[in-house]
Amino acid sequence: MKFSKKYFVSTLIAALVVTNVLTIWGLVKSKNNLELYQERIDIDFQRSLRSIATSLRQSTDWDTKYKLALSHASKVQILVDSTSFTVGTTEEAKNVLSYGYMLENYFQNYQHATIDDNPQELEEFIKCVEALSSNPSDSESAKRLISLMK
Repeated sequence: MKFSKKYFVSTLIAALVVTNVLTIWGLVKSKNNLELYQERIDIDFQRSLRSIATSLRQSTDWDTKYKLALSHASKVQILVDSTSFTVGTTEEAKNVLSYGYMLENYFQNYQHATIDDNPQELEEFIKCVEALSSNPSDSESAKRLISLMK
């Protein structure tokens, strides 16, 4: 009887150890998948910013450029809450949230469709967006872009 109790206890302990190891392995794998998804969101966010600048630089008519920029700005707004650039309460994170939401609103307002009337302002706008596509947390470019959109 003592042998069967020892056997049962040792089997139970072995089963618990194996279960814990499998659970920990699953958690580590999940964490790696989440990090991969986060990286993809961040890259997609940066690509969408770059696409806004690319759209505005195209040699097509202004209406097409503007509508393309609006579609990419909509994607930026969708991704801004999920990107790692907005984590925390730093000034940089707040700036990313601000311009992330302001871009779509900016392009939805057709009063801003005349930005191409001022080539210097348009070029500065494009340069800010390009700079942010490389470094979305760049405070100087973010503040300048926000001031251009006001």
